[in-house]
Amino acid sequence: MIQSVQRAFQLLEAIAAAPGGARLSDIADTAQLNRSTTHNLLATLQELGYVAQPSRGGVYTLTDRLTDLARGASVADDLLRERFHPALEKITQHTGETCYLAVPAGAQYLCLDAVEAQAPLRLTIPVGGREPLLGTAIGHALLSGRPDLRHRLAADQPSAWNKAAAGMEQARTDGYALDLAGFHPDISCTAVPVWDNNRARAAIAVAGPTTRLPETRLRQIATHIRETVEAGHLQATDHSDT
Repeated sequence: MIQSVQRAFQLLEAIAAAPGGARLSDIADTAQLNRSTTHNLLATLQELGYVAQPSRGGVYTLTDRLTDLARGASVADDLLRERFHPALEKITQHTGETCYLAVPAGAQYLCLDAVEAQAPLRLTIPVGGREPLLGTAIGHALLSGRPDLRHRLAADQPSAWNKAAAGMEQARTDGYALDLAGFHPDISCTAVPVWDNNRARAAIAVAGPTTRLPETRLRQIATHIRETVEAGHLQATDHSDT
């Protein structure tokens, strides 16, 4: 048993046990550590992206990084697939192009689900496949609603971050992200973040040959994706109220 690893997980468990976040003194008491040691361990966990302290001297909270690392095999991901698969089917039927559901997984995104189109050049990334967050439409859509991931990637991948910064900022402004054959040659993509508690929990995207998906068409599809997701959410809400 390596003591420093054991202590780090004790702190994570102490924070997880406090739904609204936990103060340094409470975490130290729960883990039975002195405050100086607790503070140093928390600073390390914060630098690694597993813990956040939204305000100086305030409570510590867990980030989504542990969840992101386990992407693809969790019950939460199964629920996401079940919840959004009907929307993917409707979007593919409407657009004639393949539609994807993706979630963040570290510095990448993971394709959780896809509904393939009948047209040629159907699938650009398989279910279970991963691609970078930086430089892709799906990645930029996810990053537009994940300040924790933006901060981490800016620190860990400064060169790639600088190249992608303009696209991410545009995605935050537009509410969706575009990729005009910038990542996959001759393949264009539009992606819309799916929000939950003011965070981008997932992204829904449509991709296909640039010849079929010029910029104007991609922007129209982005609007359709948003409307389809919102309509599905309202239907689910109405059903739960009855």
